[in-house]
Amino acid sequence: MAEEPLVRRANKRNQTTVLMLPFSKEKVEFQIPSGVEWMHDVLAYITERTAHLGIIKPSTSNIFIALDEAIANAIKHGNKSDPQKHVRIVAEITAQEACFTITDEGEGFDLKSLPNPTDPDYIMRPCGRGVMLIYHIMDEVRYNTRGNQIVMIKRPENDKESGEE
Repeated sequence: MAEEPLVRRANKRNQTTVLMLPFSKEKVEFQIPSGVEWMHDVLAYITERTAHLGIIKPSTSNIFIALDEAIANAIKHGNKSDPQKHVRIVAEITAQEACFTITDEGEGFDLKSLPNPTDPDYIMRPCGRGVMLIYHIMDEVRYNTRGNQIVMIKRPENDKESGEE
C-alpha cells in the first residue's frame, strides 16, 4: 500500500494551503521604537497569522488583548516610553501553538511586587489589570528573572472555550 502524499495536488491554491497548515511554522520578529503608535499594525499582523494557522477564532478570541497589554507594558512601564529604546516582539506560530516573546530594554520588575487588582483598595483603579488579563487569556505565561521579558503561549481554542457548541 502506497503512502498518501502530505500534499495532494489541488486545483485551487487555497486547498493546498489548508492541507499544509498542520505542517506549517511561521516565525516573525519585530523591533519597534517605544511608542504605542507602532504596536497596532504589529498586533493586527500577528493576530491575523495566528488565526490563519487555526490557533484562535478571531470572532471569539481575546489574544489581541493579551498581546496589546504585554506590548503596552513593555513600552510604557519597561522602556518608560523612551523613543531611544526598543521593544522586541517574536511570534512563533504552528498549528499546535503560538509562542509570543516580548522583551523591553528596561530595568525589569518583580512580578510579586504588583498589587492584587482584585483587592478592594485597587478594584476601582482604572489601570493595573493587564498582567491578570494576560494570565487569564493565555495558556502559559512566564517572565525572565530580570522581569523585562514575557513569554506567552496560546494553544488552539476548542469549541467549549470559545463558547460555541
